[in-house]
Amino acid sequence: MKVDMIKLPGGVFTPADETAVEQLTAVKNNEHYTVDIKLNHNYKLLQKIHVFFKFCAQHYYGDKDVTTDQIKLTKDKLTIAAGYVNQVFLPDGKRFELYAKSISYAKMKPEERADFYKKIVSAALRNVFHTADENMLNKLMGFF
Repeated sequence: MKVDMIKLPGGVFTPADETAVEQLTAVKNNEHYTVDIKLNHNYKLLQKIHVFFKFCAQHYYGDKDVTTDQIKLTKDKLTIAAGYVNQVFLPDGKRFELYAKSISYAKMKPEERADFYKKIVSAALRNVFHTADENMLNKLMGFF
């Protein structure tokens, strides 16, 4: 399980956002866990993209209380719609399945990242917000 955390003074870690809080509900108190710590290169941008996908999922499902699975599904569908895909082929060469590429900050060059953000907003406009009012569209366009 990967959970975004923020280190506070005194060596205490706290969940970085609502998604992390939800993920940690499955972790039992007073148990021993081993944690692999990785610094996110641009945490504020990471938060923004997660809020963006949650915003899209809420609009798509028409529910303010979307689950982590609904957010992940929305993220994957929009990433594929934006053209950031890995293709799996069968032995006969026919395409079998499309999977969303990783949008990890470390795996994208700055130019690719900027292109991704433009394409992900376009994909959201085409696939999720095609019937949205002007106020909703302005909020969407304000993410990046």
